[in-house]
Amino acid sequence: MQQHKILLWTGRISGLLVTAFFLAFFIGEGLPDIMSGMGKDLLRFLPFTLLTIVGFVIAWFRPLWGGRLLLAGALVMGVYFLSIKDTSVGLVYVVPSLLIGLCFLAAANKELI
Repeated sequence: MQQHKILLWTGRISGLLVTAFFLAFFIGEGLPDIMSGMGKDLLRFLPFTLLTIVGFVIAWFRPLWGGRLLLAGALVMGVYFLSIKDTSVGLVYVVPSLLIGLCFLAAANKELI
């Protein structure tokens, strides 16, 4: 198998796992907090996470553009977590999105391999 296909499918499978984690978190913990009026911190964090999820969906069909959006989402999310001084949680959310975005960029652009 060619190396760019391995990177593409690594990004796709990893992206599915990360997206499933984000969605399970929102459904399991986020929605009950929002419904009870205690989810203000989650509502501030939600746009950054949605950016990475949208980037993953786009990357499934267009790896170059989706990878760029994933990287942008990871960087914006990283800045957010640095601004609230929560680097340990930031690493949990930023690093997977960053690595998946790099996989898609490398798969889309064979010269990067």
